[in-house]
Amino acid sequence: MRDQQALVGRPLQATLAQVRSFIGAADEFLFTPSVPYSLAAIRVMGGLMILYIHVNFGIWLGEYVGPSAWITQPVTDMLRSAATDYPSLPLGWVDDPANPAAVYKGMTTFSIFYHVTDAASLWAIHAAILAANLMLIAGYQTRFAAVATWVGAISYIQRAQTSLFGLDTLTSILLFYMCLGPCGAVWSVDSWLKARRARREGLPAPEPIPTASATFVQRLMQVHFAIIYIGAGTSKLMGASWWGGTAVWGVMANMSFAPLEFEAYYQGLAFLCRHRWLWEVVMSSLVVFTLVVELGLPFIIWFPKARWLIMTGSLLLHTGIGYIMGLTVFGISMVVLLFAFVPSEKALLMWRHLSGARA
Repeated sequence: MRDQQALVGRPLQATLAQVRSFIGAADEFLFTPSVPYSLAAIRVMGGLMILYIHVNFGIWLGEYVGPSAWITQPVTDMLRSAATDYPSLPLGWVDDPANPAAVYKGMTTFSIFYHVTDAASLWAIHAAILAANLMLIAGYQTRFAAVATWVGAISYIQRAQTSLFGLDTLTSILLFYMCLGPCGAVWSVDSWLKARRARREGLPAPEPIPTASATFVQRLMQVHFAIIYIGAGTSKLMGASWWGGTAVWGVMANMSFAPLEFEAYYQGLAFLCRHRWLWEVVMSSLVVFTLVVELGLPFIIWFPKARWLIMTGSLLLHTGIGYIMGLTVFGISMVVLLFAFVPSEKALLMWRHLSGARA
C-alpha cells in the first residue's frame, strides 16, 4: 500500500516542483525590480516622434479634424447616431438585448474632436495636446502628460480615420505603455525637481529606485513587439510573391513608394534587370532576410548572446522600409519600440557614453 502511495506521490511531487519552478521563473522574468532607464529613453525618443506627427496634423488641422474635414461633421454625427455595427450571431452565448437598435447604434470610438465645431476651439485643443506632448518629452508631471498625450493621439486617429495607418496603431501602443510605466522616474524634470527638493532640505539627492512595475511594463512591450512580428511574418507566408521571391521587387519598383526619382536608385534597379541571375539572387536574399528577421525575432531575441544580432537585423529591415517605401516615421516608431529589448543597465551605459560621463 505504501509502495503504491509512493508511486503516485513521486510524479505529483515532481509536477508540483515543476509548477513552482515555472512560477518562480515567471516572477523573476516579469517582476525583478529595475530602474526604468530604457523606458525613459523610449519616452524621449517616442515623444519627439509623436510631437513631429502632431505638428504635421496642425498644418492641415481643419482638413483632418475640423467640421469641414474629409469626413465632415454631419457624416461623423450620422455615424455616431446610426446603427453601424451588425448584431452578433444568435449562438446562444449571450442574451439578445431588449432593444437591439439602441445597443448596436453608434461607434465604439472616442475623439474629443467629435464635439468641436469652431476653429478657435480646434486650435486651443491642438495647442493643449502639443503642450502635453512637450511635457511628456521633458518628463514634467509625466503620468498626467502621458495620459493626456495618449488621449490626444487617439482623438486625432479616431476623427481622421481616412488617414489611419499602421503608424497610428504603433504610436497609440507606445503611448499606452508610457501611461502604465514609471517612464518619468529618471532623465526627467520630475526627477530633477525631486533632487532639488532634497538638496534644499540638506539631504543627498535620491538615487533612482528599482521597481517591479518598470520591468513589468518593459516586458509587456517586448512581448507585444514579438506578437507584432509574428503577425507580420506569418501573414507574409500567405502571399505567393513571398514564396516566389518577388515580393521585395514589388516594393522596390513601386512608383507610389520607391524613390525612383533618384537617378542612382533607378539605375541600380535597371542594372539588376539587365543581369537576371543577380536580380534573382538579390531579390530572393532580401525575401529570405525579411522572413528570417520577422519570424525569427520573437524566438531568438530572448537569448542574450543572439539578441544584438537579431536586433541589428530588425534595425536594418526598418531602415530599408523607411528609405525604400518612404515610411520614415513608421520605421522610426518600430525602432523606438525595438529599444524595449535594451536592458536598462545597457541604456544607462549608452547615455554615459554619449554624454561623456564616467561610470
